[in-house]
Amino acid sequence: MMKSPGRIDKKGVKALLESPDFSATLDAWRLLPARKVINPLLSFLCSHQEMLRWHAVTAAGIVTAALAEENPESARVIIRRFLWQLNDESGGIGWGIPEALGESLARSPLLAKEYARLVLSFVKEDENYLEHPPLLAGALWAVARLAQDRAELLKEAEEVLLSFVDHTQGVFRALALWGLGAVGSPTILPRLDELTTDTCPVRLYRQESFQDCTVADVAREARAAILGRHGGV
Repeated sequence: MMKSPGRIDKKGVKALLESPDFSATLDAWRLLPARKVINPLLSFLCSHQEMLRWHAVTAAGIVTAALAEENPESARVIIRRFLWQLNDESGGIGWGIPEALGESLARSPLLAKEYARLVLSFVKEDENYLEHPPLLAGALWAVARLAQDRAELLKEAEEVLLSFVDHTQGVFRALALWGLGAVGSPTILPRLDELTTDTCPVRLYRQESFQDCTVADVAREARAAILGRHGGV
């Protein structure tokens, strides 16, 4: 698919993203030169093709995290670029940027330690709240994704995520529940129980694949995860 990691172009990046077995390409992304692939990846974050867009999120996270191990300051430059694109002054929309940011931090302990608090601020109304619904959903996905691997850095997240379980859109409820499964305490179990009858269908991207489920499915999953972490209570 590509002759040399150092010679990959945009077409090569797209081919990797469209691989029928995308999970088999994850190690390959770590070997690619971040400076050569990050721009193509960012362009694919705006794709109308669901698979291409989400695979670009995963790949951008892998590439940025790998760069953080080799050259932390260069990785910070990419993170700051993500943040700039979410700034009103950038003039851009920022499609896919919150998700790429969350994936990068989830895969890099160094970057997570430095920027986790900022990612959480994007879903807090009194801080850097992203009002545009698609961006807000992306930021909520980022928080939930980060919580799976860096829960210790999101100790303030429970209250924020809990505020989304009453959202009118099912995807927001499901994303909040996904995050709560990683950071929630037993005190919220009664609230989760109420959501185990929520049959609203949702489509989530998790573990490099799409999952069609209901809010109730994610609520039960979150409940089981909390009980598992706390010894069954």
